[in-house]
Amino acid sequence: MDPTLPTGVGRPSGWMIVGATGMGLASAYWDDSWHSTLGRDSALIPPHLLLYASIVAVGVILGLWAMRILRDTRSLNALGRAPGFILAAASAAATAIAAPADAFWHSTFGRDAVLWSPPHLLSVISTTVLLGAMLVSVSDRPWRQLQIGLSAVVLAAAQILVMEYDTDVPQFSETLYLPVALLSLLSAGWVIIRMTGFPFALTTAIVAYILLRAALTAGLTGAGWLAPDLPLALLGLAAVDLLQSLPRLRWLVAASIVAALESLLSAIGLSSVQIGSILPWTMAVVGAALVAVFVVGVRNRAVTATIVLLLGLSFALVTPVPASAHDPGQGPSFGTAALSVQGDGSGELTVTVDDFSTTATMPGRAWLVARRAGQTITVPLAAGSVSRSGRATGRISLPHPGLWFVYADVSSSVGTLEVWLPISQNFTGTITQTRALYQPTETREWSPPQYLFALSLVAIGAVLVVWLMVRVRRVPTLGATERPYTSGAPPSLPGR
Repeated sequence: MDPTLPTGVGRPSGWMIVGATGMGLASAYWDDSWHSTLGRDSALIPPHLLLYASIVAVGVILGLWAMRILRDTRSLNALGRAPGFILAAASAAATAIAAPADAFWHSTFGRDAVLWSPPHLLSVISTTVLLGAMLVSVSDRPWRQLQIGLSAVVLAAAQILVMEYDTDVPQFSETLYLPVALLSLLSAGWVIIRMTGFPFALTTAIVAYILLRAALTAGLTGAGWLAPDLPLALLGLAAVDLLQSLPRLRWLVAASIVAALESLLSAIGLSSVQIGSILPWTMAVVGAALVAVFVVGVRNRAVTATIVLLLGLSFALVTPVPASAHDPGQGPSFGTAALSVQGDGSGELTVTVDDFSTTATMPGRAWLVARRAGQTITVPLAAGSVSRSGRATGRISLPHPGLWFVYADVSSSVGTLEVWLPISQNFTGTITQTRALYQPTETREWSPPQYLFALSLVAIGAVLVVWLMVRVRRVPTLGATERPYTSGAPPSLPGR
């Protein structure tokens, strides 16, 4: 292999990766809003098609990258030596595996619509690692704009882990939000700092990502969809760039500032996560930082940050709660029903279900169910039975702010049927919609084979994360314009 031949990803291909990832980001938030407002639908809905297009685009770019290396070097070994290529290819393969794994999961173990199901987690993790590998590939090039673009989408991919919290549809307890968000943020920030090496690279990437999210929010809002919160708390991560003179403390300070900003945003209504779920973790992060630095005596900044976040995450996970915010999956449809909700702005709702159009007979009782962030409230909808053309009315109180999913469940000749609407706790007025009357899928206890399959998927993601960390650690940290070039002939730089 001729060492002067470039084997890293090219600049145009790198920008195509950034663009494809932006498409994927838009599709993820659009898809989340689609399911939160319309429910489960076919595999060919517009946000899914946009996601498929982004995945195909990334696959084509990786294929062209491999073909260029083989054309220029005539060596399969060159693929292994190309910076970041094997890791990117392995991550792409894991992303591809996640799709059939998800289908197998649903068909074997039942529907699981939450983002944190093992197949979905593998997809998110492998996508993030793939983008990290692309950043590795250009780390020895003085392409600052491209490095910023890739860094911004690395942050974007890492933040997908908490997308359901940012879009006000948390499937798990909100106490998990801050430790998971901090862990993903600091990990992504560490990769960016190591792979760029020029001043304020992380800060610039954060600003670029916030602008991307702002454009996404404007687009979704303008089109009438639910939009995510703006990730303004990420600005606290800029402390890593600002506190260069405190190498052992800057990550801990950044984590504390991010947590404090998130608490402030929640307090003033700019974050969907409740302040009561965030504030204890804000104090925990600061306290753990003090313990790590002044008591334990940990000196390495990356290890210190890891200890702080893992302490909080481990404490949150010792008392997990089941995912019970939205339906775990819509089963067969048996017609339609009209659902009307009247709110007074303080969480008191009057719910009416009528105008049934269904082949099922409904001799049984009916009840209301409201769900958010692992909390479920159930009250009777009407006394006695509900006829096919009858009406049932009930009242329910939503205790906490945020978006709730309100269901009318009706006993029928084919089992329980339900119809639902997303309703904000402070909703004022009346809304009436005709929605699908469907049979909810059964939520079952996990079996040993399910645990084993889940563990295997999570293990694949963990291997990819460790692989990326090792690969990043091997890259010199002198800065992109100072590093020895390993992916081809060094370009001429002005003044050199």
